[in-house]
Amino acid sequence: MSDFSVRIYTKTMATSAMRRNCCCWKRFRMLLVCSVILFILVNVILTLLTTNRQSVDPATTAAGIGYNNSSKWLQNGDAAKYISIEVLSSKNRVRICVDDATVIDDSDPLNNRGMHVVVLNQHTGMVMAQRVFDTYMDDEPLIGFLHRVSSGRIMIFAVKDEASFHLTSKGRRAMQMHTGAGGASASRSGTGSAAGGSLWLSELGWRDMWAMVAKHHNNDAEEERNVGGVGGRVYGESYNSNPGLAVQHNSKSAPALSSWGTDVLLRVQVPLDVNRSHNNQNDEWCESWITAGTSEDNNDDGGDFVDSGSIIDDDIIVESPLARRQRFCSRIEGYGDVCSCIHPAPLDFHPLPIPDSNIDLIPVVIIAGNRADYLYRTLKSVLNARGVQRHMVTVHVDGYYDEPVEVARLLGVRAVQHMPAVGDSVNAVSGGSIASNTNSRRRRVTQHYKSALTNTFSSLFPQADYAIVLEDDLDVSVDFFSFFSQTLSLLAAADDSTDGDGGSGSLYCISAWNDQGYEHTASRPDVLYRIDWMPGLGWMLKRSLYKDQLESEWPTVEKPWDWDMWMRSSKVQRGRQCIVPEVSRTYHFGSSRSVNVNPYFQRTYFGRHAFYNPNSAANGASAGSHSGGNGGEYDDRGGLIRFKNIDKMTRITYLGWMERRIVTEGQVLDHSRWPCRKKQWNNGGNRNNDNRRVQDAENRNYYQSDEEFFVIDEMMNNDHTIRSKKLFILYIKMEDPSGGNRNAANVAWTPLAKCLGIWDLDIRGHYKGMWRLYLNTDNQDDGTNADEEGIPAHIKSGSELFIISCPFSYFCKFKPINVTALWYNSIGIGEDDDGGDDML
Repeated sequence: MSDFSVRIYTKTMATSAMRRNCCCWKRFRMLLVCSVILFILVNVILTLLTTNRQSVDPATTAAGIGYNNSSKWLQNGDAAKYISIEVLSSKNRVRICVDDATVIDDSDPLNNRGMHVVVLNQHTGMVMAQRVFDTYMDDEPLIGFLHRVSSGRIMIFAVKDEASFHLTSKGRRAMQMHTGAGGASASRSGTGSAAGGSLWLSELGWRDMWAMVAKHHNNDAEEERNVGGVGGRVYGESYNSNPGLAVQHNSKSAPALSSWGTDVLLRVQVPLDVNRSHNNQNDEWCESWITAGTSEDNNDDGGDFVDSGSIIDDDIIVESPLARRQRFCSRIEGYGDVCSCIHPAPLDFHPLPIPDSNIDLIPVVIIAGNRADYLYRTLKSVLNARGVQRHMVTVHVDGYYDEPVEVARLLGVRAVQHMPAVGDSVNAVSGGSIASNTNSRRRRVTQHYKSALTNTFSSLFPQADYAIVLEDDLDVSVDFFSFFSQTLSLLAAADDSTDGDGGSGSLYCISAWNDQGYEHTASRPDVLYRIDWMPGLGWMLKRSLYKDQLESEWPTVEKPWDWDMWMRSSKVQRGRQCIVPEVSRTYHFGSSRSVNVNPYFQRTYFGRHAFYNPNSAANGASAGSHSGGNGGEYDDRGGLIRFKNIDKMTRITYLGWMERRIVTEGQVLDHSRWPCRKKQWNNGGNRNNDNRRVQDAENRNYYQSDEEFFVIDEMMNNDHTIRSKKLFILYIKMEDPSGGNRNAANVAWTPLAKCLGIWDLDIRGHYKGMWRLYLNTDNQDDGTNADEEGIPAHIKSGSELFIISCPFSYFCKFKPINVTALWYNSIGIGEDDDGGDDML
């Protein structure tokens, strides 16, 4: 081979080798790049999958986290028939996710303490209800809710902060009963599916963390058969105790104020029920609803919907009760018989009209938030009241919440949603302590009221001269509209005089609520009062008052006013007065999810209010929160009563009437001692049993007044010459509170109000410094041993008491010169003439 050939061959070989090396390097580089890209993709996917996972407290250990081993379900079926649920329970946060979609993520450290509950549809996994129950305060709302949930639903429970303090044995039994207690027991690990109820609920203690997912069931055997259920069961549960509990010498655990159980994270997979029945209350409809709907349609005369002003939305006009029920029950849960296949609750009501009604065209404004269960109760009450015009009722919802709108639609009532002017959520408050952002919540409610009233008078009912305003936590009496119909003339009367510094009339409002009308201080349902206070809680106002004054003066969004306290300010009210019944025609039942009310406050200041119920006497019921005594002139067609002395309720006539009564009918009581002191019951007989309420510390709020109250009865009856009297006068010391004297009430009024068991937080419910009470002793004593107590028979029907403050009251001028207005020793104890101890 020539040198040239060799050179060519060698060059060719070298070139080929270089090409091979280059190709190998390219392949290696490509492989390297692909590996890097794959690594990045895997990390991105893992990051996305874990982004929504909530990290738990670093102190959480594996022993404190319960994971449900659900692989056995996946082996026997399609994975698409299961949903994944993740629940976090901790001191400051509750988070619930369903198939990676966040249902609840509550991390507000100041609100929503207690037991969080979510209800899922067992066929679709859709959220049907979510609630927060402050079982630190009260567990009755939780118990009631569990009873109203349909069998078969998937229930999720999670504790935030603390939920055991008032979770009573009754509440724990209810939770166990509705989640499968009594069935086969499960292992103590808290994992897996068990039909034996919760393993840890009985041990839930102070600031323990707990989460559970379970199948719900009711004890109604007929309903259980109808849904084809096999009872409840626990799908998964996790629990962490509070390690800070200190064991005392008596073997009881004392709570540590700075210690909580470590976070609980529960993950479960729950099988969906794909075996739907066409007669299943958990499906979109029941065959029994068709019969119920037909019956309701046949009874509906259509009068509620006849209006030429397009007051009701078209879709609500045409929807039948069956269509409304179907829509509601496919979306919402927790309303008991509404969605029952066995005994479906009625949706349309047909109360009788009221004779000579003059309020048929007066709109009813219902102020609502995210308390749909409360709204349902209020609407049922309103729609059952005689004389209601359903097409005049509008629910104004503060915020874009679906459930209140669905409740209104269910009952055929129009709903209007209002975009909140303040971003803070007032409607999520569970009823715990008042938080630091209370001012924001107050501003939000105040702006919502303005929006509702403006929409009512300007857009919805521009021709209306009046409006009746309610809130979503009020019951109304059967004669609620009759009361306003009879008193409308007082508000309509042309009376431009005032008691103060000007204004558009001497009458400010008509209210169905008497602040001082408790069971033992109000029992005459046909009596009206005139007072200097604006009570609210079911009231009627003039269009001219709102459009000419209130609308332009209403507090702007940055001012932290409560709307009602603003309306009561002297600058706004201007000396004008309101008309109220002695026995209230509304009853305040709301005890949670409110700015100013929690369960304790509800029991203490609203629970024993007198409320007119014409059926209480017929049923032999004693006076209670849903009663109002007897008397008056009734309409024999059901519950109406004719009020007395309406013609005496005008400003000048009422003043003269009160003056004459004080002079001609009044009997001044013994002013030589403080009127309230603790009365000792007899040791014998069954008096101790009758007095058992006093020993109940949990419900003692007004019961202590039971044993003190009779002292005033004795003062009324210590002289045989005055036993026939029906009006008694008591003078107490009080300066004018309007001059900035904040302690004016503390001298006598506040301790006296505490003794009487009436409103004692401020000065309200008086007329020119005088309070009218009707002492109904039937509610203080059941008549046992009446003779030995020295209580004459006639006093059982009650006596009227005028409490006149001096020198504040206009009526103080009638005080005899030899009578000294009573006042209370600031030390708290003083000597009376019989040597006993006076008590506050």
